Amino acid sequence: MPLLAHAVAEQAYVLIDVNETALAVGQVGEARSLAEGAATPLLRSWVAAAHGESLAMAGHGDEALEAFDDANALLPNDPVDPDLPFVFLGGSHLDRWRGNTLAGLGDPDAISHLVDALYRTPPDFLRARVTMLVDLAYAHAAAGDRTAAQSYAREARRLGMQIKTDRLLRRLSQLVLPS
Repeated sequence: MPLLAHAVAEQAYVLIDVNETALAVGQVGEARSLAEGAATPLLRSWVAAAHGESLAMAGHGDEALEAFDDANALLPNDPVDPDLPFVFLGGSHLDRWRGNTLAGLGDPDAISHLVDALYRTPPDFLRARVTMLVDLAYAHAAAGDRTAAQSYAREARRLGMQIKTDRLLRRLSQLVLPS
């Protein structure tokens, strides 16, 4: 049942990619129900964070932040589970995810949250680093800071081309800089 909960939550990202955010929220809500009695706290934390992200993308900011609070409360002190080697929430990872969501919501706290998480992210997590740089470019653009937005966008583009992440480069190409 726990792996089914993870798979159901992962499927929601396909729905998000095709702008079916309401369906994605329901999908991840179902995954949370599946995980509730059967999954480890680590997986339940991951599914709660995924739910928060989907809620934010559907425009439910307060509920999204509550889901991230749930994820934080569920996160075990030792967030490593050999049965779940694909779940990374320790260190800066859950903070990075919340920062991404704050940026998507246009919350000014996203900048400090993401900068803190960026400095704590292991250097070998390049995709996570590029994602945070893109988020920081968007957050600074939303705050009206063209110079910082351009700086983060340049670094994101450089690393994004290095690791060939078309999705993040496409997202970066849609950045609108303030005048």
